[in-house]
Amino acid sequence: MAGDTATTLYRFFIGLQISGAIGMALILSTAIFSSIVKRCSTWYTFCLSWTISCVAYCLLFFAGGRDQTYVPGSRLCITQAAFMYSVPSLTSLSTLALLIHSWYNVHFGLSLPPLETHHKAVIAFLIAPFSVWFLFFLAFLSFGFSNPSSYNAWIVYLTVPLIRPRAKISSLFVIVIACSMLPVQASLGLSLCRNLYSNESNRRLSVPTLKVVIRVMIFSVLTLVAFGDGVIHVFDKNPGEYVDIIMAWLPVSGVLIFGIQRDILQTWAMWARRLPNARQPREQKKSANTSPTLPALTPDNSP
Repeated sequence: MAGDTATTLYRFFIGLQISGAIGMALILSTAIFSSIVKRCSTWYTFCLSWTISCVAYCLLFFAGGRDQTYVPGSRLCITQAAFMYSVPSLTSLSTLALLIHSWYNVHFGLSLPPLETHHKAVIAFLIAPFSVWFLFFLAFLSFGFSNPSSYNAWIVYLTVPLIRPRAKISSLFVIVIACSMLPVQASLGLSLCRNLYSNESNRRLSVPTLKVVIRVMIFSVLTLVAFGDGVIHVFDKNPGEYVDIIMAWLPVSGVLIFGIQRDILQTWAMWARRLPNARQPREQKKSANTSPTLPALTPDNSP
């Protein structure tokens, strides 16, 4: 591949990942600090997992790799490869947890208490994605350090040949998770249709909640791209850089799907209106401190 094309793809890939990381982190921070944005607990871990994923793919860029010709040390390369091969398990599981959480609340509605009342189940949904990801990461990291080898620059990141065959386990894991989403998506779609076309008096969920669930449904359908990506990585040793470019669009799509919501936009607008009011007292205090102090014209100051 020509050098100019490789550099363009590298910068485009990094740009998508950084955009996804900033966007997801901004949405997550908005939901945490806003008093009007309310989401289920698995939604927060979902945003956090995709933020971690984007940062993991940009590790070499943050370490100084500004183009595809940058070749780091073996330790940094193995660490980045371990992140890259393990993080899909985190994003796929967190997406599945959010999907199941949404399905439960929509499917059962008012007939059963919300999933939040089942504390053990919620804790499992929150911890499981990070636990599995941590185990995958430690396994790839320990194998890479115990079997140091040459590493290859693969346009947008570096790969470790000895780790790559074992990384197929992670790809197979993502395929299984993507397949398990299909029945949940089908059931959630049917439940959404019943809620959308029912009378307001018979509607189980509020309209804002339904809008959030619909966005979850849309993104979960997009994550089926991960199924194709996993299949390609299992059967193709060199899947090509364009497959990774397509996958890099997923977090950006998540930012657009979950970020363009009325309560989040209202929060940003409210914060933007507060900025001038916050600056004004500071400017007044600064001008008061810099203005000369004149003696008071009182009898106490008279000679």
